[in-house]
Order: sequence, then structure tokens, then C-alpha cells
Amino acid sequence: MAASSPPPAPLAPPDEEFWEKYSPHHEFPLSTVGSVALHIGVFAALAGLLYLAYRTTVSDKTPVPVTAIVVTGESGPEGRGSGGGKPAAENVDPTQSARPKGQETVPEAKLDQDPRINQFVPTVPSNQAGLRPENLKNPPKVLGLPDEFRDSLLEGNGGKAGKGPGAGAGGAGPEGDGAGNAKDPSSSQSRSIRWVLMFDTQSGEDYLGQLRAMKATLIFPQPSDWTTWKTYRLADGNTAGEPFDISTLKGLYFIDDDSGSATRLARTMGLAFSPPKFLAFFPKDVEEELARKEREYRGRKESEIFETTFKVLVRGGKPTITVVEQKAVRN
Repeated sequence: MAASSPPPAPLAPPDEEFWEKYSPHHEFPLSTVGSVALHIGVFAALAGLLYLAYRTTVSDKTPVPVTAIVVTGESGPEGRGSGGGKPAAENVDPTQSARPKGQETVPEAKLDQDPRINQFVPTVPSNQAGLRPENLKNPPKVLGLPDEFRDSLLEGNGGKAGKGPGAGAGGAGPEGDGAGNAKDPSSSQSRSIRWVLMFDTQSGEDYLGQLRAMKATLIFPQPSDWTTWKTYRLADGNTAGEPFDISTLKGLYFIDDDSGSATRLARTMGLAFSPPKFLAFFPKDVEEELARKEREYRGRKESEIFETTFKVLVRGGKPTITVVEQKAVRN
């Protein structure tokens, strides 16, 4: 049998090896190693930053020291009262009082020092615990006024028993303009005793703007003895003032006896003195708006209310009044 012949030679060259065809210069292994190295470098950098942040964290756990400071602002005691609001954001030295010499301290005022004020204090049932007339915020402010001025305020603004209808206290007849019938909770004088106004102010300009929006007429004591008073009608823009006449100022009033607050307000008005306090009188329409808000808050009659606290905000030049707290004479 004849020997078999060898297979015929291939007509084309054999296929190249995989790496010779797709990675002749080692592109694939080099890119793989580079990518892995880059990711390792990024993670190493992040770990290093976290370690540095941990090392630089404050490890001192000592409590921050607490220091008591005195803040003066557009407010009475505790940021509220007959006037003012939260403390003003001004650079005021709290150690320097604007209160004149001889008036650095105000003696404790008691209601029995002037029995006339008792006729405007809400009547509380004898068996009602927790409410005392001396707990009201406004009577001490009234009793802290100079004697002659306090007499004018209590008598001329409704503190004196009237003789009938008309402008006066209105005994048997209806209450006259701005009068305050004894034990009549709807009288201006009684409302001035049991209403607390809070103004949310940041500066003297802000305080003045809110009082102007409330149509207030301001009364400032005059230097140097602070026993004479002048009236400043904000609506008129008269900064010279005019002699105080209670007969022209009837109705709701409030007292801001914070010297810093009074001083900033006076300086904003262009007055070149630092009064220890001031008063503001409001027109009847503002008073009645407050009275309506008071009655609507809990549906109580004025005779059932011991004290009401209002907050005053001004938006667009108009006051927005809200009741923030109300105490009833009977639980």
C-alpha cells in the first residue's frame, strides 16, 4: 500500500495570538494596574484627611463658663410691661443708667400707699387662690410717678368721683370722655391698670415707629429735676413739646419706666436729655381695638379678666395686635 501524502499547505497565514492582536504593547494590563493604583490613591487620601480631622478635633470637654450680664432694651422688667419688647440690639453699656441722680433706686410700691388706685384694680374673689392685686404689673409703675403728676393722672383721667354724665368720672351717669368709673372694668383707667403691652422692637427708631403707628401721644419728664412734664404729639411731628395738660389727654395710657428704653426713644426724637421714663396715651379707637381683642380671646367679659397681655407688631405702617396671655379673676 502506497504511503499517504502530506496535507496540503494552508492558503492563508495562521491567526495571531489574542494578546498580539488586541494588546500588542501591553495596553490592557497597564491600564488595569493604573486604574487600580489610582483608586487606591484616592481612598488613601480620603483616609488621611479623616485621620487629620480626627487629630485636630477639640478634645477639651471643660464646660463653657457662664457669666451673668445685664441687658437693657425697649422693655420694662423681664422684657415686658407697660411698654417695650425684647432687648434692643444696640451697643449700650448696661452699667450706665440714664436714671438721674437720686433716682437710682425706686422704692417698693404698695397699693395701700394710694388707696385711689384700688378702685381701678380688678376685683378678685376672696376665696380665689393665686391672684393678688399686688401681682399686677402696672400699679407699681403708677405709684412710682411723682406725687403731683400721679394726682393729675388718677384724678384728671378718671380717678375722681364724677358728678354725673359728661367729661369726668361719671358717677350716676354714663362715663365721659376718657373717664374711669370706679370699679368699672371697661373704663380707660381700669384698662390701663390691667393691660400689659409688649412691643417687639430692635432700636429707638423701631420703637418710635410702632408708637407712631399706634397713634400715641408721648409724655416725657423734663430735666433737671424731672418733676415737670411735656407732651409730644407724634402725629404733629412737634419735637419742642407743649405743657402737659391731663384734660387734653383722656383715655388709655401706659408707662415705660425703663430708663434705657426711654433714653433711646427720646434721642431718636431729637431730644437732648435722658429721661428716666415716659408715658404714652392712645386714642379711643386704638383702645377699643384692644378691648375687642381681649373679649374675643377667651370669650370673657371684662369684669371676668384680671390681666391681659398684648403683643404689638407693625406691618406696612399698621399695627397688628394679638393677645398672648390672659388671666381670669376666677379659675
